[in-house]
Amino acid sequence: MRIHVGTINIPTAGTRVQLSSHTGIKATDRVLWLHFSPREDNTGEIFVGMSDVSSTQGFELDPGGANKQKDKLIMDFRGVGGSVPAGDIWFDADTNANKVDFALIFED
Repeated sequence: MRIHVGTINIPTAGTRVQLSSHTGIKATDRVLWLHFSPREDNTGEIFVGMSDVSSTQGFELDPGGANKQKDKLIMDFRGVGGSVPAGDIWFDADTNANKVDFALIFED
């Protein structure tokens, strides 16, 4: 197994960004475990999904703020005996210049 930690930038709302666009991640890398968390200074929501994710559709991650808890997404595919190709994971946002931090565990 190997771990990869970083940040995905979503510069333009409505324009999907693929996880495998990040340096050091290939579309064929198999994700065993993932953790996604939006940056607290984001101005809008992050959406996580597959190639059909959009700025209004997907698993929504709220950056939190005053009196509001920041969202996170944690998935462990090892418990169901599988993994997901990194190329299948995409992000979008409903406002420009948002970021999502991540930690991943890959198969070797």
